[in-house]
Amino acid sequence: MNLQWLAWHNLPWIKATGGEWRYALRNAIAMCLALTLAYALQLDQPYWAMTSAAVVSFPTVGGAISKSLGRIVGSLLGASPALLIAGHTLNEPWLFAFFMAGWLALCT
Repeated sequence: MNLQWLAWHNLPWIKATGGEWRYALRNAIAMCLALTLAYALQLDQPYWAMTSAAVVSFPTVGGAISKSLGRIVGSLLGASPALLIAGHTLNEPWLFAFFMAGWLALCT
């Protein structure tokens, strides 16, 4: 019987480098702080704070800054036309749906 796959040296946490351990610890601390803050603010669904902290984390500082700028620019580029469309078609739901569908079709 070959039980080589059970060997301790094949476990992923044994193979992790120092940088990977630091990133995992930093990510775990950020998620715990986000959850603590969400509970302190008495949010309805505090687990989303942990999810958000995990999603925006990045192993390098430069990568995090680049990712943050991309998210901000993307949000502005998406929200600006949506606000314009909503403002001009507020009383016409079919026209609103038509223009929003057109905008979404252009973006994807």
